[in-house]
Amino acid sequence: MFKHHLAIRVLFLLLFIGIIPRAHAEEQAHYINLVAFQADTIGFKYEAIFNGNLGQLITSIEKDAHVVLATRTSRLKSRDVINLQADVMRMTADNNLASGGLDCRFIFDDESDEDSAFFSISGICDRLEANENGTNRKKIIIKRKMLSDPSTVFNVWLKLYEDPVTGLAFYTDID
Repeated sequence: MFKHHLAIRVLFLLLFIGIIPRAHAEEQAHYINLVAFQADTIGFKYEAIFNGNLGQLITSIEKDAHVVLATRTSRLKSRDVINLQADVMRMTADNNLASGGLDCRFIFDDESDEDSAFFSISGICDRLEANENGTNRKKIIIKRKMLSDPSTVFNVWLKLYEDPVTGLAFYTDID
């Protein structure tokens, strides 16, 4: 009987300090960090992976590109949709409404099982270009990308999308 109670106490202690993974993924909050860049230099090539915090990522790219948007989500659950919009609206000379910028929807998936943590993100964006007649929209499909292991200590930024023609790129990190 003593061995049984000791085993239960050890099990709870191991669960408490995190040595044994928890069965319920909902117990842990996950946050997605997303940043979009626009290249200032024609032909600029973005790195596939960057290690460091957001400030270090921006500093490493700022001579060739500028930040279009950057965000950190609130607590995410599987199948949550992240809406991001960074655009400017104006009236044209012909009294048409025109918009320029980005309008994006990303889907976060928690594909974890009892043994491992797996997360992915995919999405669709509208690249908006304002002109005298209104707004031209170009759809951008962002294919599903597996994310690195979540960490609040070590950031691994993965290139989510890059358009070499327009110079637009998205990076993401999970913690």
